[in-house]
Amino acid sequence: MKFSILKSFAVAGLLTSAIANPIAVRQDSSALTILNDLFTTVQTYTGAINSTLATLTSTSSAVDKAAALTSIGTEFTDLTAAITSATTSIKGLTIDPVSKRSDEIETRQLGELALLGAAISLLLLEVFATIAAAVAALGLAGLLVFLSPLTGALGALILAVEVLVDFLLLDVTVLLDTLLTGLALALGGL
Repeated sequence: MKFSILKSFAVAGLLTSAIANPIAVRQDSSALTILNDLFTTVQTYTGAINSTLATLTSTSSAVDKAAALTSIGTEFTDLTAAITSATTSIKGLTIDPVSKRSDEIETRQLGELALLGAAISLLLLEVFATIAAAVAALGLAGLLVFLSPLTGALGALILAVEVLVDFLLLDVTVLLDTLLTGLALALGGL
């Protein structure tokens, strides 16, 4: 008899997690898709910047550096626009916790949360490696006008992803609290 009660709670927990809110799944997957697409776009811009930087040497003239700065500035501006666009898309994915909050989350989303973190990390690594190379070749003074909006856009992107991840982690907490409470009650009767 006691075994069947425990089995009932286990089946109910599995059923609850299997029928999780599809809005949350779609949103997490869409955020990952947006970040992956953004990473591809970022690689295009950073590749163009790096190829321009490759033409410069330590003996390059001020005219060559000024021409490179103009080209690189355009690429940084376009990169900032792409990041801002992706941020806007991700902000559109966040769920209003009052009106559309889900009660459960699928366990496979934990892996997708890790993928979101990895995608953001790769994106930041790609951008900051290019910034470091540009600053080393051209100096910070000329690039500052382009880097300030870029770092602001990156900060906004991180915050947008953080809001989505925090919301999904809240759902994981609710799910685990519910399952563990049910398990504790079932084991308490043994």
